[in-house]
Amino acid sequence: MMIKWEDLNVYQKTAFWLFIGIVGWFSPEIALLFQFGGIEVVFAFLAVYTIPIIRQVCTVFDKAKYKTKQVIRLAYCTYESSASAKPSVFFVQATFCSLAFFTTGYIAFSAFFLMPSLVLNGMLM
Repeated sequence: MMIKWEDLNVYQKTAFWLFIGIVGWFSPEIALLFQFGGIEVVFAFLAVYTIPIIRQVCTVFDKAKYKTKQVIRLAYCTYESSASAKPSVFFVQATFCSLAFFTTGYIAFSAFFLMPSLVLNGMLM
């Protein structure tokens, strides 16, 4: 499907001219291409000109996605092996936490009773 220049709305035309103006600062040969070849040649040049940039951005996103998967996997394995995941330790910590909350009414103070299982992970196992 081919879209004609006349079929574009004002915002699309404005965005295209703005893009040509920005790229024109970095590659002034666009003016020469526009003079001799027209808008089609300029558009083709811009498509070819942006391919390395698009590939670089895709590479950065792929690395970030891989890194995020690694961090999630590490967090899951760490939690799975921690004392908080053990039912007996969790039950004792949750009991103390609930008792402290009902006694004092402070969430921050009652959450303090859940911290030993996280901090003293190696000693509790």
